[in-house]
Amino acid sequence: MSIPGNDPQNPQTPNGEPNAPQYGQRAPQDPNAAGQPPYGQPPQYGSQEPNPYGQPPQAPSPYGQPPQAPSPYGQQPYAGGFQVPPQGNFAAPQMPTHRPKELDTSFWAILAAGVVAAVAMITSIFGLNAASLRAELASMEGMEEQLAASGMSLDDIMGMLPTIQTVVVVIAVISLAIYALIAFMIRKGSNVARIFATIFAALSLLSLGSGLLMLVSIILGVVGVVFAWLRPSSQFIAARRAARAAGYR
Repeated sequence: MSIPGNDPQNPQTPNGEPNAPQYGQRAPQDPNAAGQPPYGQPPQYGSQEPNPYGQPPQAPSPYGQPPQAPSPYGQQPYAGGFQVPPQGNFAAPQMPTHRPKELDTSFWAILAAGVVAAVAMITSIFGLNAASLRAELASMEGMEEQLAASGMSLDDIMGMLPTIQTVVVVIAVISLAIYALIAFMIRKGSNVARIFATIFAALSLLSLGSGLLMLVSIILGVVGVVFAWLRPSSQFIAARRAARAAGYR
């Protein structure tokens, strides 16, 4: 028979306090203690137990704070050392003043091609007299029948020779003016003129069998176009285009 107050499972001291835990036993915890969970209840997930020793002071860096390098663009760097990108500090494109010699070569070659082409047209039409024209037209099969069907004869064609010569001269002058305009525009750095010169040079290849002078004109035109597309010429034309886009004229 046990005496009240002397429970063998939980013995107490005479003053009512529990005895010290024996070897192999865990000390009971007071559920009313501040900051302690009830006995047998694990701490909540995510909660941190208080550090019984307190927060240690942070040791100052022995090297100090390294100085920040000044920004070359006059702006403060981002946190972490990244520089702020420059805002509007790019130099505006300038109008180029030095024209490459390739463009000068292209100018003179295209201009010479226009002169030779005009001379070739004029000499060919004025070198054709009435007798040779009559012989050439007569050699064409069915030409007299076609002229008769239209109410004309070879004599009527011979009477139109001065008019034909005048028309050919006008066409030669217009052709020379077009060649000169394209040559001057390419020399100034026009990409549109360079494209037109390329197209005309390709079309002129259809006249390879029109005589020696026309062959020389075609070769000169092709040489002028090739020099207009070389790298120095292309760089000059691109710089001119960028400067004009920026407002220069």
